Amino acid sequence: MDSIKEFEILLKNYSKDDIVFGKIEKYILDRINASKEEVIKELFSGENLKFVEKQERNNETRYALFFVYSKRKGRVYVAGLGEEFRIITAYPIGRKTLSKYKKKRFIN
Repeated sequence: MDSIKEFEILLKNYSKDDIVFGKIEKYILDRINASKEEVIKELFSGENLKFVEKQERNNETRYALFFVYSKRKGRVYVAGLGEEFRIITAYPIGRKTLSKYKKKRFIN
């Protein structure tokens, strides 16, 4: 099964109220220059989601979600799915990183 489809199926088990932040919320939102509402809308719509990488860390399944807006801009969310949808971290990605991922064929 496609990793994006798998993540979307898992996401349907959560509501917008189930989202919590693993780090200080203000720090994460300032880092990616977005509001909490924008983040929630982006995650649940999946509009610019191009790649999902499943990771096993500390007996927990995490998902690295790569959102690409253009050739020069993107964003990565690392999320853990448990009793609640936990955003562990988020960071912006730029042109060089996107180019590197394209070469590795992660992102179309």
